[in-house]
Amino acid sequence: MRRSIDKLREVVKSEVIENEPMANHTSFHIGGPAQIFCKPENFEDIKNIIEWAKKNKLPIMAVGNGTNLLVSDNGIDGVVIQIANKMKNIQFDRNTIITQGGISLQELINKSMEKGLGGIEFAAKIPGVIGGSIVMNAGSNSHFISKFIKYVTVIGMNGKIYKLYHDDLKFNYRYSILQNEPLILLDAFLVLENQDPVEIRKKVEIFSKIKKEHQPLDYPCAGSIFKNPPTTYAGKVLEETNCKGLRVGDAMISDMHANFIINLGKATASDVIHLIRKAQQQVHRKKDLVLELEIKLAGNFRS
Repeated sequence: MRRSIDKLREVVKSEVIENEPMANHTSFHIGGPAQIFCKPENFEDIKNIIEWAKKNKLPIMAVGNGTNLLVSDNGIDGVVIQIANKMKNIQFDRNTIITQGGISLQELINKSMEKGLGGIEFAAKIPGVIGGSIVMNAGSNSHFISKFIKYVTVIGMNGKIYKLYHDDLKFNYRYSILQNEPLILLDAFLVLENQDPVEIRKKVEIFSKIKKEHQPLDYPCAGSIFKNPPTTYAGKVLEETNCKGLRVGDAMISDMHANFIINLGKATASDVIHLIRKAQQQVHRKKDLVLELEIKLAGNFRS
């Protein structure tokens, strides 16, 4: 394996790191080591990494900047490909944008605002990258990123590149088909709305203020833990069932927003999982309601 990894380093510009702690790459600051961790700089790197992983019979997982992810304390076997700040090229043409998957939502909002393009202000303070946001169909209240997506370019595990249009992506609440397919999002084509930059900034400030006042942004966390049930809000249900302040180890359900679990300093993935189960059981017992996870789990949680 050592010789093979050295060969991979010879053919890619990407950083290739062995046994890289995923706690360094998640907003939870939690997670064991990735067997192989790669930060590609271009599409060719990604293709070469995929070919190498297949040749060595290693599984592949793509991540953004880990803002909606809980990684097992045991880490992740195989190759983790991070599509983040090294892949964030962006091009504007009137009210359309082509952007690589690694640009952060905040940078996308700011650059679009400079061009007088709005519509995505709701994503202010959502810490993800555009690629992961499309995969998850990120949003806030009744606003979703899917509204602005015309198509995406993806690469399959066969090294071939495909274009998937809006309807192909099967968007739904916190869902796109990319969650179930072995595809890595490379770039996206968005159609935004021509607006006054001053008005866009005002809306960004409003959304930012709301999140700052109601979400525990000063602690490591992964955003909303549970999906909202069809007729109510997960945070409301958790609060009504006295889940605020529940704690396992250094993982605690926030006193500010009950749908956020925060890392008080040394929380483990095991702490978070046990706290999630505790909250789910409490809600089910008191409300006869099953809360589904919104965050994604990665790695081996069986133990």
